[in-house]
Amino acid sequence: MYAVSPVLDRLDKNLDQSLERLFGLLRIKSISTDPAYAADCRKAAEWLVAELKLIGFEASVRDTPGHPMVVAHHDGPAGSPHVLFYGHYDVQPVDPIELWESDPFAPAIKEVEPDHKVITGRGSADDKGQLMTFVEACRAWKQVHGNLPCRITILFEGEEESGSPSLKPFLEA
Repeated sequence: MYAVSPVLDRLDKNLDQSLERLFGLLRIKSISTDPAYAADCRKAAEWLVAELKLIGFEASVRDTPGHPMVVAHHDGPAGSPHVLFYGHYDVQPVDPIELWESDPFAPAIKEVEPDHKVITGRGSADDKGQLMTFVEACRAWKQVHGNLPCRITILFEGEEESGSPSLKPFLEA
């Protein structure tokens, strides 16, 4: 049986490094609805593939007619369950920019009231923050236990904020 407490302790111990990785992803202007940011969408996909490979996933960027998908696989113990994790790395546009208190692609930790902090920056809540929570949990689990407890497939898409036009054809293919 695997223990969760040491994994949570490892996450706490590595929080600064995890935040820096999250901030690295948040700095990428992966706005899927604006063709001017197509290169940034690809950059975000490639960034995620590199991070997933660092923790032992077989990961690749998969081209679509729109923005690329990230597909990653990690083996688990024989007979273990197979888990699929979905997320998206694209973000909404930042308009109107004058309503932002700071640069939307310069993430920061802001104290909104005593003992209550938030991470600011476009994508921190939808969906880069969530997908990195899963990636960091896998990283910590492997650091503590040496391997993941199940088979994992990851699918990160780059068009959720624009209606996911490539998702269904990609999955069917």
